[in-house]
Amino acid sequence: MGRAKSGLHKLAARGLIPKRADGKFDLDAVRSAIASNTDPSRQPDAFTPVHGPENGERSAQNAGPSAEVVAQASQDALLATTRVREILKAEGIVVSADDPLTFNHARTAETIVKVWQRDTLHDEAKKKLIPAEEAGRRWADEIVKLRARLLAIPGDVALELSHMTKHEISVVDRIVRDAMAEAAGTDAA
Repeated sequence: MGRAKSGLHKLAARGLIPKRADGKFDLDAVRSAIASNTDPSRQPDAFTPVHGPENGERSAQNAGPSAEVVAQASQDALLATTRVREILKAEGIVVSADDPLTFNHARTAETIVKVWQRDTLHDEAKKKLIPAEEAGRRWADEIVKLRARLLAIPGDVALELSHMTKHEISVVDRIVRDAMAEAAGTDAA
């Protein structure tokens, strides 16, 4: 009948299907009672077509995948299993072509690919960062260039403004040195 025994007993207790005096069920009587007491949309054949297939439709009962779909699925499955074997082999896990792949093989291959992706991202991030010592050297070199350029300001002012006296140039030099000392956080010497 395709129904659980407990479900039949519940229906009988609610009075929806008949039960014989000996406690057993009459199959034909139960089927007709279920058909009459069940919501039509929940009956097994509720959605069968009223008419035959039209305009290339397939009937719901014969709606299997087309040959093209089956061929494509087979090809995709072959490619996937081949790829899983290649991934496992790259990491030293050899599964012969005769042995079937298990779920554990697929899960291991997936984990391996995730590790590869993480390592690739890590390597790319490493290329963007430079070691602290190298950064310190570069920064020190730039500071030396900046210091030299700032100390050259009074000489540049003397060349551009030739009417200025040595005393005025020394004042400009002191102002630049004081600004550098203040920026460095030390007193001017």
